[in-house]
Amino acid sequence: MIGRLRQRIALYRPQETPDAAGGQSTQWLYWHKTWADVQPKTVQETGANGRLSVTQSYRVVIRFQDNFPERLRLIWGDRILRMVAASDPDTRRERLHLICEEESL
Repeated sequence: MIGRLRQRIALYRPQETPDAAGGQSTQWLYWHKTWADVQPKTVQETGANGRLSVTQSYRVVIRFQDNFPERLRLIWGDRILRMVAASDPDTRRERLHLICEEESL
């Protein structure tokens, strides 16, 4: 597994703070960097309001980490990936599979 973790990614955790309008604003705070195997999975095209939207999903494999957050943002090169789900596929606590979608800004 270690040989496939060749790409460096940065992980960011959200911090919610109340705003003046009674809502919340989210700031993404750097958590740490790790090595990963990032593989493109699916591309989904949807049409809404007369516009075509394309969503690219990825499977990201990293080493297992205790207390892994429920929400996370990954920076991979110049791409921002939003974590949709995380799982320990074989329950051996060796690796985590993260399903991510690319965010467009």
